[in-house]
Amino acid sequence: MKKTSLPLIIVSVLLILSPSIIVSHVASKIDDSSIYGSKISATDFSITDVDSGLSYSLNDFIGQIVLLDLFATWCPPCGVSLPYLRLLYNTYDENQVMIISIDVDSSESQSVVSQFRHDNNMDWIVGRDTDGSISASYGSGSIPTFHIIDQKGNIHWSDSGFTVEETWPIMSDTIATLVENLEVPSQNMSPTTRVLLTILEVTGGLGAAVAIVYGIYKLRDRLILKKCSICKSTANTKCSKCGSFVCSNCSTKGCPNCGSRKFIRL
Repeated sequence: MKKTSLPLIIVSVLLILSPSIIVSHVASKIDDSSIYGSKISATDFSITDVDSGLSYSLNDFIGQIVLLDLFATWCPPCGVSLPYLRLLYNTYDENQVMIISIDVDSSESQSVVSQFRHDNNMDWIVGRDTDGSISASYGSGSIPTFHIIDQKGNIHWSDSGFTVEETWPIMSDTIATLVENLEVPSQNMSPTTRVLLTILEVTGGLGAAVAIVYGIYKLRDRLILKKCSICKSTANTKCSKCGSFVCSNCSTKGCPNCGSRKFIRL
């Protein structure tokens, strides 16, 4: 009993503290209103890249930040914005920030948009709003129009037009803030699921602590020399019934304490 008291005390303390740990940990995960607030859910859409022919859905990028750029090739402010979009593209990994540029002038052909893309080094997704549905959903009455869609699929920030002095600082700062908080759980995870995952995290740590304590005591048992209760030499076996330590020579006589002949090798 005395031998196991310390591990039991440690486990008990951890069990007592774990509810408060869970509560504070869950609160820190769920209370993200200061970052995201109440936002409008972005309407899903599908777009085909003008060069690769690959199709993408906005919902494919839940968990990432999406910068949606609605433009036309003949629009001067759209051209002004492109070096800054390229700067964002080079600054962040695509797993963090995905840029999607969509030409909303349905009269412009795929070849025209493709050439414009190559002339301006637009290495991100570039597509066309061929039926006007994206323009209708995202209100591109004037261009360029930008929407920053956060990792939960909500429209976090929108603006029309582009100036280096006004638009760019807000756009870049907003994206930087969202990137810093990418570890916050996504919206499509229910509160119950988030709590359960947090409990698993905490209890997993508790299990590791118990395993470490157990391992320390097992190591201690192997390092501390045990004396044979018969001849007082170093013991290398232990009675499986009562736990008495006996050397291999004396174990042939049986346990001096209980008479058992079943021993566990140390």
